[in-house]
Amino acid sequence: MANKYLYDKKTVCPVCKQEFTYTRVRTSQLKVEERGRDFYTKYKDDINPFFYEVIVCPNCGYTALESEFEKITNDKGEKILSLVSEKWVKREFSGERTPQKALEAYLLSLYCSQIKEDKPIVFAKTCLRIAWIYRILGDKANEEKYLKHALDSYVKAYSGSDVYEEEILLIYMIGELNRMLGNKEEALKWYNKVIHHPERSRHTMIVELARDGWHSLKEE
Repeated sequence: MANKYLYDKKTVCPVCKQEFTYTRVRTSQLKVEERGRDFYTKYKDDINPFFYEVIVCPNCGYTALESEFEKITNDKGEKILSLVSEKWVKREFSGERTPQKALEAYLLSLYCSQIKEDKPIVFAKTCLRIAWIYRILGDKANEEKYLKHALDSYVKAYSGSDVYEEEILLIYMIGELNRMLGNKEEALKWYNKVIHHPERSRHTMIVELARDGWHSLKEE
């Protein structure tokens, strides 16, 4: 039963200032079954920790990735109140999440990200995870749609002015998503950037993944 991995935390919503409970996962107890090249990870006991990476305020509907939840200015909070909260029907997102419930949370998070005008990297992470949920649900068309959105956002993040500590991972994801979407030449180009990146010696796992991807395309 997946519940042994879950526990509750309390927080205060930065938009409506009300306290609520949300659910987290005890990741230390998880056992990996397989890991995809886009980092989608399948765990034993049928638990998906990423389902719980999004926090939803049940009172006003403000939703964000946990890492982004507190990052909201007063003017963007006002916009959430007018565009989300006024139409919001109070409902609970704590407890165990089905793929459908996780999808609802992520789509809300994406909408709030648009209102907040989040950085492209936030859109990329959110869209990639939405694609993973559609993969679990066996919905190929929507999986591909959100992989494309994720790719566009990763490219924007890479070509923008922000500096990323994990730049090599960003480049790898652009290569990998291009491969998954059938853009062979683009994928090879970005894999090459990973393989020759000045920081490659610090990221051997990512470089190996890029090499594997490059060879698999060359052998097609």
